[in-house]
Amino acid sequence: MTRAAALALALAVAGNARAASEHRIRTLNVGAQAVMTLVRGAIQHNVHSLADAGRCLGAGAAGGYGAFASKVLVRNGHVQQGWLLANVAASLSENAAAGKPPFAQLGYTLGPLRLRVAVHDAHADAYSYVDASAFEAVALFYARRNADAKHVRGGLLAFERRTLYPPRQGVGPFSGATFGIYPGVVTNTTPDVFHHEVIHAIQSLEADAVEPSFALLTFHPAPAAKRRLIRFDHLQLGLVNLTNGNVLAQQHYEDRWTEIEAYRLAQRRAP
Repeated sequence: MTRAAALALALAVAGNARAASEHRIRTLNVGAQAVMTLVRGAIQHNVHSLADAGRCLGAGAAGGYGAFASKVLVRNGHVQQGWLLANVAASLSENAAAGKPPFAQLGYTLGPLRLRVAVHDAHADAYSYVDASAFEAVALFYARRNADAKHVRGGLLAFERRTLYPPRQGVGPFSGATFGIYPGVVTNTTPDVFHHEVIHAIQSLEADAVEPSFALLTFHPAPAAKRRLIRFDHLQLGLVNLTNGNVLAQQHYEDRWTEIEAYRLAQRRAP
């Protein structure tokens, strides 16, 4: 179901790069995140009524709008603020799909781990939770393997290399490359390249936000007398990111929506 939904969305947003205005980009962020939040909620058996569906669509739409706003912040040079807003926006989708109020928990992703803090979650058995993403762990390996240095920049794990990133799938070389949520750039490249790659990282975070959590990969601790300070919760595979990557790999570089969005917002031009 996740693969079919992701494929349908990829086909829906495919189009002429020259026609991608900021208004269209905003609309697609809102619509896609709303639909995928509903899909995640249904997969996790948290959609039982029209009210549940409305909650998922509404919170997902708000999350999509927040993701778009975060990319605009990044484009304008406010990377840390943009990444923070992107994490808040992702929390809206996560909470709604889990059958919780929009601000029940607020999460922040650093590396393959996501910390979620219970804010307005009356049923939480811990004050905070940690999730792990298998996809982002593998992406971290590839980001490090293709770089000469790593550091925290704007709240993200970022990478640098001294030479251009090599061609991929017949396209390139590149001044920057992003693996999952890890932006990478050539040392001393122009700021717009880093902004472009951070927008790709936010795109990956958006996909992580609608990644279904499966009971088999969820930790179910024994009941405790006191509320725990922190505990592990979900191991997420990254199926949405993986599916999106497979779909995009079959398209020409200049037709990939991820590139259309990043170029239009960061460099104000088509790929």
